[in-house]
Amino acid sequence: MNKNHSKLPAKTEKFLSGGCVLLRSCLAILLFAVPAAELLAAEAERADYSGEQEDAAVPVWRRAMTGEIIGVPAVQAGTVTAVLDGGNMRAYSLDGRHLWDYYAGGKLTPYVTRAREGTSYICRLDGDLIAVNRAGRELWRIKNSLLDAPVVTGWDGRLFVPSGQGISCYTASGNLLWRQELDARGIFGPFLNRKGGVTAALENSVLVDISHQGKLEERQLDETPGLLLPVSGGVAVIGKNGQTRFFRDSGGPARAMGNLRGAPITGIARGDQAAVLLASGTVAVFSVPDGRSLWNEPSHLGSGGTAVSLLWDERGLYVLSGSGVTCFGNNGRKLWTLTISGSAAVPAFSEDGKVFSGGRDWILYAYKVEDRVIERQKSLYGPEPEGSYGLGDPPPSPWAEYYYKFDEIQMSAEIARAASLVKTGIGEQETDYTSYLMEIGSSATPVQTSQTHPPVHVSQRSQALALLGMIGSREIIPFLADIYIKEKDPTVRSAAAEAIGRIGVDPDGIALRAFAMAMTSNYRDEEVLVSTALAIGSLCRFSGPPLSEAGLKLLGILERDFMPSRARAQAKREIASLR
Repeated sequence: MNKNHSKLPAKTEKFLSGGCVLLRSCLAILLFAVPAAELLAAEAERADYSGEQEDAAVPVWRRAMTGEIIGVPAVQAGTVTAVLDGGNMRAYSLDGRHLWDYYAGGKLTPYVTRAREGTSYICRLDGDLIAVNRAGRELWRIKNSLLDAPVVTGWDGRLFVPSGQGISCYTASGNLLWRQELDARGIFGPFLNRKGGVTAALENSVLVDISHQGKLEERQLDETPGLLLPVSGGVAVIGKNGQTRFFRDSGGPARAMGNLRGAPITGIARGDQAAVLLASGTVAVFSVPDGRSLWNEPSHLGSGGTAVSLLWDERGLYVLSGSGVTCFGNNGRKLWTLTISGSAAVPAFSEDGKVFSGGRDWILYAYKVEDRVIERQKSLYGPEPEGSYGLGDPPPSPWAEYYYKFDEIQMSAEIARAASLVKTGIGEQETDYTSYLMEIGSSATPVQTSQTHPPVHVSQRSQALALLGMIGSREIIPFLADIYIKEKDPTVRSAAAEAIGRIGVDPDGIALRAFAMAMTSNYRDEEVLVSTALAIGSLCRFSGPPLSEAGLKLLGILERDFMPSRARAQAKREIASLR
């Protein structure tokens, strides 16, 4: 959802809007409060950066592209991906190795969002929303309206898609969960808020919060805001003149926090602190709880600014623009400045200390500017989500205490209703039906059965598991994997495997471990192993390597002579589809 900048050229305006929103959205899950002791330790590690440095823009590598980069490159999990003006996307490793090219068959918007497992979500100018896996393979495309801002990924892989005068929510596999129409177009956001939903500001000066299940809450603002920032406990709304107010998630009146010394261009939050780049090129950092100013320092940008974004992590605060990068320590000391010329868009910054800039000369440049590398758990996937929707272990369903909840007629009616909702968008009833379907699916366990409540028929249990796969939250994967391991009935076990494959997203490899257990226990049921091969193929196609490499090994086992013939044939088809 773009903001109009009448004083800037149209191309700069597009990059300013896209760059600011994309970095806020995609990097929101990296932002967390650092205790004072950790801040002191981090500052101690920065002794070598005690004085300001200005580095010459000497790239460590450069790679020729097939067009001009039109948006902020997406850096995540060891790769950098860029959208080009010809309608294609190109990916490189962080050391410059070319990985893959993808052509969308038409021109693209400048937005690219990377999910945790490495899937890229892009949109053509005709509105086609496309998912491309981390190996450059198209997973799906659906008809949607033209994107107004980058796609936002939720905690369980769901997608919040701003388009037209509203926001749609899809599963990672492209199933519609809900669509929320709004009274006006957005000018800021959406961004992922601290509750796992999205927040945006509209042209009619309304602040909207939409939950992960599509519930809409609105608050009228006194004026059209100049900036929104998600902070601990709520959102900071900054007016065009710098006046700042704090709106709590719990509701209630806004709390005034004073005025900044100028108009805001963009901003970022980390824990309960916020940083705002002003039109003068100065960075203002303040504490949200009390509105206290922490520091104000000029960046490499002059008055008027350019397309720009901010990044804030444990190393410091970075101001990124087409003309360069400025790094501040968390205490406000300017550590270094990098000057870039000929850039076509806002650059991106990686956790290994490289700046990636696409030039107007159709070349992607990588500059090594930091020796301080963020140490995270070794993983080729993105950071862990900062929250959970509780769908893997939801509260009891509304039918939990109903005596006839497992009555065949009752269940058939509710399963049919759930199936209808899943087709049109289940929305605010997602948790209720997830709970009920899980209760039906696990109804053969001793906890769920008794003399008065016999086990549910396998056909209804299988239908329930299939619908859980269509609802599509990866938080349900552990439940389905547990059913797969413990279930004795092959039809239900097959349904659990197929539901996992339909969800498609399993960056932690929970499902693959369950499938491996079946193959190492001399399990030979043909129906189950065929469904297992299908599920493994789906997971591998969605996530790509390294999960696909582990999946290929399991498919190799299914392909062996001692496996049932249909399972061998399906495994061969899945292996062929992955090459």
